[in-house]
Amino acid sequence: MRIGSKSKDIAYIGIFSAMVIVLQSLAEITRMLGLPMSLALGLIPVLIAGQLRGIKVGAVVGFVFGLVSLVLAVIYVASLPNSYAKVIINPLVSVFPRVTVGVVSAAVYKAFTRKNEKSRAKRYVFSAVAAFCGVVTNTVLFLGMYMAFAYGKTFDDATINFGWIIAAVVAINTLIEAICFPLISGGVVSAIESKTLKSGEGE
Repeated sequence: MRIGSKSKDIAYIGIFSAMVIVLQSLAEITRMLGLPMSLALGLIPVLIAGQLRGIKVGAVVGFVFGLVSLVLAVIYVASLPNSYAKVIINPLVSVFPRVTVGVVSAAVYKAFTRKNEKSRAKRYVFSAVAAFCGVVTNTVLFLGMYMAFAYGKTFDDATINFGWIIAAVVAINTLIEAICFPLISGGVVSAIESKTLKSGEGE
């Protein structure tokens, strides 16, 4: 018996939302342990979910990622009141960019890929390109919104300016995410969709 499209969407939302929570919590733990970077690991499920199930699912999973980011920021600020994380409590900074990531990744992948595209190599490339667009969207919107609300303000002796953003975020985090996340997304999406096409499953 085939599962209906809506039921599949709900299942994907549940599975990938759980992955968002686990991966982003892991990223936060590694940062607290002293890793000199803070990767947005929660982006990976958002990128993949949108490509596999479309814009709506991508947006919902992105929304979940945004809520996780907001909650982690609240927890962080509770222990360090003057932390730069105060700005992330604003939903325009923590939630909006992540929702947009799911939409962009899904839309770009759909634009490149024909519904019955059988070439796994092409699907890999299209997925990687869509994921790269998603990572860039997250970086531009998140940092843009962050700067809009925090530019010139000082948190724990660090003044938020373009130099601080480049040194603290863009130089390491964005470079790693822009390289690794598309590779991961391409592998997962192409593998799942190739299997789906071979088994003859539809929506």
